[in-house]
Amino acid sequence: MISKNIILSITVVVLISFAFSVFLTQDYFAGGMISSGDEIQVNLAINPFFNSALVFIAEEKGFFSEEGLHINYYEFSTGKLALDALIAGGADIATTADIPITLAGLADQEISMIATIEYSNDNIPVIARKDSGISTPEDLKGKTIATTRGGGPLFFAHKYFERHGILFSDINHVYMNPSDMVNSLIKGDIDAFIVFEPYPYHAENELGSDKVVIFNPSDIYGETWNIVTMKKYESENPEIIDKFLRALIRAEDFLKTHKEESILIVSEYSETKTEVLEEMMNRQEYGVVITGFMEKLLENEAQWAMGMDFSKAKSIPDYSKIINPEHLIRIDPKRVN
Repeated sequence: MISKNIILSITVVVLISFAFSVFLTQDYFAGGMISSGDEIQVNLAINPFFNSALVFIAEEKGFFSEEGLHINYYEFSTGKLALDALIAGGADIATTADIPITLAGLADQEISMIATIEYSNDNIPVIARKDSGISTPEDLKGKTIATTRGGGPLFFAHKYFERHGILFSDINHVYMNPSDMVNSLIKGDIDAFIVFEPYPYHAENELGSDKVVIFNPSDIYGETWNIVTMKKYESENPEIIDKFLRALIRAEDFLKTHKEESILIVSEYSETKTEVLEEMMNRQEYGVVITGFMEKLLENEAQWAMGMDFSKAKSIPDYSKIINPEHLIRIDPKRVN
């Protein structure tokens, strides 16, 4: 929860259905921003968990405001939903992982990825109930397992099952919101779930570590957390994008030099206990960058998505047309690999 600003917690369906009425009540018009006093209004669709740490720090320390921006936060439970809201016209900028970007590219959506702000290779584990007869990865076969639709956890799930000789059709898979997975596992409605932290931690804490088994390989999937906008908004508002990224770069510098205070800030905004958050954030890499491997990562994910019939596309798109390093090159060329 972004405690310092009003958050509109709404589903994508509601957002799309009432997009025009929402925009009218906010004096929203073409280009996605208005001036309010000396500040420019920017609508940000965000999953408010610790991957978005740099956004929280920039908000709390006034870096957005000092760049002349006022951020209106729209909260979603996954990056996929945040990106859907952006594409539907309900936001100017969104935070999301790489898989939703891959799928949007396959659907020919006119999006632009302008920076990566976080990376981790062990943020998505499998957590399962021992009393469901699960003690090894192979025991997951035939079990009811929840994950999210169209995001990194789904990609990880397929690759993890593949490693252990389990077809996706060999499990009873269900799609859920992350918070619902915790309650369902506790009640025994599902045998396991696969999603990003801190939800596995919450489930383990509620059930007890002696009642769960966690599989957490770090060599299957490295998830990136990214800043995305629509090409139209970007072309009309390049200075807004630059201001937004400069605020995040200042937040990155603050995180490096004020780690304890940063953890307190992220704890408040993400509603995660500091002792838990510190351990999780130490496993993450934060930085405002565009890396050389991103294009290849999206291509590999696109090949997977087409192979699993998650997309009707017949060929892999040119993801270099989605990844736009121009803003970071202009601000700080060293941030572009």
